[in-house]
Amino acid sequence: MKSRSLIVVVAVGAGLMLSGCDQIKKLAGGGGAPSGQVVATVDGEEITSMELRAELGNFGSRDPAVMKAAQQQALQRIILRKLLAHQAREEKLDKSPDYTIQVERGQETLLAQLYQRKLATKITQPTKQEAEAFVAANPARFADRKVMFVDQVIAAPNKIAPERLQPLTTLAQVKALLDAEGVQYQSNAVVLDTLSANPQLVEGVSKLPPGEIFVIPQGGALLFNHVEATRSVPFTGDMAVAYATNALRQQKGQETVAKQVEALRKAAETKIVYNDAYKPEPPKKKTPPGSGAATPNEAASGAAPAPPVPAPDVK
Repeated sequence: MKSRSLIVVVAVGAGLMLSGCDQIKKLAGGGGAPSGQVVATVDGEEITSMELRAELGNFGSRDPAVMKAAQQQALQRIILRKLLAHQAREEKLDKSPDYTIQVERGQETLLAQLYQRKLATKITQPTKQEAEAFVAANPARFADRKVMFVDQVIAAPNKIAPERLQPLTTLAQVKALLDAEGVQYQSNAVVLDTLSANPQLVEGVSKLPPGEIFVIPQGGALLFNHVEATRSVPFTGDMAVAYATNALRQQKGQETVAKQVEALRKAAETKIVYNDAYKPEPPKKKTPPGSGAATPNEAASGAAPAPPVPAPDVK
């Protein structure tokens, strides 16, 4: 009986020794080439297939060569990031106050995003009838959809008075004024698709006389736009309904999240205590429409509120 017990003990001890050796190899970066869920190691630190998928995000391709190239690019980004992070730790940058603040901010941002995403998943799927009603209620995006080819002049931030821009009717005149004032600018061309563009922008552009230039402020710069050509591309049938279903789902998700966040903020109001120097001003009373002078935004309502965005492929 004693000898049998001894054999068991020795066997268990051998198992512990083997697992210990494996752990040492792992920490030392040895143990052979990575396999299974481990796609690579960096100085013994594993990079898993889950990390690689997270790095790729929503990217996907049916072409194996394209997918392989994307995986390699993503993997090299992870490797470089780990090397830089390791070097930063060597130099004690992870002990700095800025690091602590940024980590906490990043964690809170991620948690907030995950919570909002969870809220959005609770919405009910739009029905086919709702999607069809959405298509009918938005003819500019569907039945009357148009694709506009827009020439642009993007002027650097400047102090040219608005009244000097008012009489300009062509992009050539815009360039001449900018040259005379020594303002740098860049020419560009974009496609504006009424299916996906900002509805307010589409409405504003549609009210302009043919060939009229419209100006969009953007981060201190000015975008001068001229619609060079317009093509009618109706979007109807089952594909339009499917697109509307997705648009409605996103819209409902945004509305659900906004309501939940607003309710959460109001419920927490009594728990928030401000330093007097940082206390927000009480909200101003809203002025009834038509009771006073127009605000700068209202006065500039003829201008589009957002720049044209690239459109999906038109076939």
